[in-house]
This record gives sequence, C-alpha cells and structure tokens, in this order.
Amino acid sequence: MQANKGWNQDLMMSLFSKEDEFDGGVTISTGTACSLSGYEFEPSWPDVIENDKGDVTGKEHGYDQEKIQDGFEATYKESKAKPNSLAGLAALVFGSIASTQDAELTAYKHVITPVAIGTGLPSMHLEHKKGGLQYKYYGVKGNSLKLSGEAGKPLSLETALLGSGTRATSTEDFVASITESWLLLSKMSVFMETGDNITIAAAASRVQGAENISSATPDNLGARFQNFEFTWNNNLKGQLGAGGDGVLQDIDYGRRAAEMKFGILQSGSTELGYYTDQAVVALELNLKGSLIAAEGAMYYGVDLIIPRCKIKAAPLPQGGVDDDLTQEFDVEIFDDGTNDAVELIVYNAQAAYMG
Repeated sequence: MQANKGWNQDLMMSLFSKEDEFDGGVTISTGTACSLSGYEFEPSWPDVIENDKGDVTGKEHGYDQEKIQDGFEATYKESKAKPNSLAGLAALVFGSIASTQDAELTAYKHVITPVAIGTGLPSMHLEHKKGGLQYKYYGVKGNSLKLSGEAGKPLSLETALLGSGTRATSTEDFVASITESWLLLSKMSVFMETGDNITIAAAASRVQGAENISSATPDNLGARFQNFEFTWNNNLKGQLGAGGDGVLQDIDYGRRAAEMKFGILQSGSTELGYYTDQAVVALELNLKGSLIAAEGAMYYGVDLIIPRCKIKAAPLPQGGVDDDLTQEFDVEIFDDGTNDAVELIVYNAQAAYMG
C-alpha cells in the first residue's frame, strides 16, 4: 500500500460569502468561495468525551464513554502572504469591511475595521481534504490575526479559527484558488508620528506607499526597519447553551486586544525620548506592490494604521560588540476617540468579502 502524501491537500473557504445564519453553511461556488495555496493548516477536533469511571458501575475500570460535544479548531498560516487570503481572513477576524472599486476596472480597495461593540462577527464555511478524507465545517469564526515580517522577506500571516463543531464528510468540488504575488517587506514604507502632528487621513483619500498619519513630516523608519509583529485577538468564547445537540449555538468575542512589536536599527535618542516622555504615537505600515489593472490607480498592497499608542518598555540599544545596534519596541494600543483602534486596508482584484 502506498502511503498518502502530506503535500496532497485541498483547502477551501467561503471568504467571499459569510453564512446567512451561524452554522448554516454556504452554497459553494466561485462567487462564494476560493481554494487556498501556499499554506500550513492543521485542524483539530477538541471534542468532549465523558465516561463512567467516576460513577458506581460495579466494574473496576468503568464500563462506557460517550462523545457529548463536537469541536473544531485550526490555525491557518501563510509564510508568504497574499492579498486575497489576507483580505478575506482579516474581514473574518475584524468583522467589518467596506469595498470600493477603481473606476470600472477589476481593482478594489477593502477597508477592514473591528465591528462595533454589540455587533456579531461573521462566520464561514470551510472544507479540507487530507489523506483522502474530506470534511466540511460550518460556523467557523476568526479568533485572531497575526501579521509579521522581517526586513528582506515576505509578509507572513496567521489566523486562529474556531468552529461550532458541525462537521460532515463531503464530496464538494474544490473551486479554483486566486493567483497573486506575495506581499514583500521590500515594498513597504514605515512611518511614525507623535503628538499634535498626528492626523489620520480618511480612508477614501489614503495614498498607497506614502504616509497617511501626519499633518507635518513623520519619522520615516523604512531604511532602519528590521521586523514587526502585529496581533489582533477576539478572545472568542463558544456558547453551548441547551438544545444545540452537541455543537456551539454561537461564538462571541470577549474583550478584544491588539498588540504591536517592532525593531529598528538604533540611531540617536529620538525614539527613547518618545518612551521617557510617554508621547502619543501613531504608526503606519504601508506596502505598495504592482499595479492591479492597466490604466488604473490601485496597486496590490496593504496599509496598517494604528492611530494611538504609547511605548511601554524602554527601547534601549541592543547588540554585541560585532552587531549593528537595534531597538526593540513594544507598544500599548489605545482608542483615540475618533478612529478605530486599528485599521487595515487591502488592495487586490477581488470585488468583495464576507458579503
């Protein structure tokens, strides 16, 4: 017998269409779903199993067990992130997305922000085939999104997923994947602004590849930039209730949290002064790739803006005698009272997500 191969997998998500009702599934088509490529994905079934070993059965080792709750969890990773998967999974995790078109061209800007408190997150339908076993999963929500990267390398993304537990074998055909180039940090600009000069441009007037956070001239960290890690966490919690027949009846977010860490080459005392003065800081990571549509004005890319944060640990110079000295920043993210705590814009050739 020839063993099945780990590379021979298929994965499909309804990124273009959310479930009309939680745990209701989606009719799969090229208009609702896409297959993924270039990923790591390992689902797990955290089912709840109970037995009678703690009860009196007259038997030393008990007699029986039952599965009383089905579960689904997974982590999706791309070490070389692409615009389509980033836009779709960010929309799933943050929950709110507004898309606009570049004239009549096949090019779109997707403004992705956290849903308002009291508004539920969307859920999707997912199908995975591995080792000849194909399963469909309903009621899948995004628990977290992590974006990270190092100078000279591609952007990476990671998303933690939590499902209702509804699952079944499937023979659904897998739709095509979306062909796109990787998002590269070599095409990313990084800006930092402080104090009264912080002015966040409206999403409609954002400029790709340029700063959108200042009324003056912000610090341009691009040449000194070394690495970053941004994480948004919904702290999801399943709601089992009564009458759900062993699966979650909904999944709700707790107190949401955002984290940002980054490193730059050390040069002077400016950034250390931001820490000692506890200055209000705005950050922008603006990645502009290739033109999406000929004659158009949009480029494949992503723009991450954090309107208000403060450095929470002293960024003292780091490194040995043979090293270029660096500074590592860990910032606390706050609400500024006007803008969303975090805003992500993705540009690509897909019209809509989570519709």
